Amino acid sequence: MTPTAQLGFPRFFTIAGYSVNSYKVFLAVGICVGTLVTALMADLAGLSPLGAGSAAMVSALAGVIGARMYHVVVHAPMYFTSDSPRALWNSDAGGLSVFGALLTFIPASFATAALAGIPVDELFDDMAVGVLVGGFCIRLGCVFNGCCVGRETGSAFGVLLHDTSGVRKRRIPVQFLEMTWWLLGLAAFLGLWPSEVPTGSLALAVLAWYSAGRFVLEPMREEPDIVCGRVRINQLVAALLALGAGGALIALLLS
Repeated sequence: MTPTAQLGFPRFFTIAGYSVNSYKVFLAVGICVGTLVTALMADLAGLSPLGAGSAAMVSALAGVIGARMYHVVVHAPMYFTSDSPRALWNSDAGGLSVFGALLTFIPASFATAALAGIPVDELFDDMAVGVLVGGFCIRLGCVFNGCCVGRETGSAFGVLLHDTSGVRKRRIPVQFLEMTWWLLGLAAFLGLWPSEVPTGSLALAVLAWYSAGRFVLEPMREEPDIVCGRVRINQLVAALLALGAGGALIALLLS
């Protein structure tokens, strides 16, 4: 294993004397930044920034639970043959999926929007901007941790990156490409904002945007999630979400 001192990005940070995985640090940063951006957007829209920010924070934390559930289901053979049931919730070795987050994020958003007295479609639009910014921070955690790395490549396009075992190779920079995709989405929003579009359009646009990018990038990953022996489950989910959210967006804009 490559010594930690030789890695391009540290996998662990020392915080208050404790060693904390870099992905968890950036996950926390991403959630906090996304919450603050959501609150800002709500304030600009004349809504309660405290209510919207609180709803975004609760929804994001609920999303972490869904992200873990999805990962466990996709990798069920590994987890259910483990000697210890603690492996189901032990995330020290990783194990979160952004698509799984939707399973709990969306229901939590409906509930928190009702409690905060905010129309859910307006909350979704505000949170969509937070997701664009927070998603960038969270994926940066993947770069430091070495998860979601790209396949090895000999091309000049490759970047020397390590995986979660500390193995450095010249790889397709999938994490950086996805971060760039997030930034392009944010740039598009800033270029078009403010614009008169039906509420809910921005949330659908962000979901379709991310899913389309993930569909293209997924085959470049070194270890994509495979089910049924050959199906890239995340690429399949990305395609379905891109088509569904894109179709719903077009219908909403034309209505």
